[in-house]
Amino acid sequence: MDATSTSSGFIHLVRHHRRSRGWSIAELARRSALTQPEVSRLESGKRTPTLRHVQGLAEAFSAATAKSDDEPQGYEGWVATLVDLGEESRRSARTPRAATNQS
Repeated sequence: MDATSTSSGFIHLVRHHRRSRGWSIAELARRSALTQPEVSRLESGKRTPTLRHVQGLAEAFSAATAKSDDEPQGYEGWVATLVDLGEESRRSARTPRAATNQS
């Protein structure tokens, strides 16, 4: 999986669930204790998610009433899903640099 498709998975998940709740980026930032620029950079793929980001997003999404069956259950489910997608994103982001350094 390349960095674009992996990052797209994290981006899609966050954007989809933010929009399904009718939240703006500012509202998600408030609910997740992140800054609005952080959430914006995460959704645009300009920022690789950290554990702090994952914890904030998981708290925000799990605290809101689920509107669909396609989302993780509870805080722990959100953390696991976001960590998996975030770690894949981080690995993919490092791969091109590692390949360049070996040349």
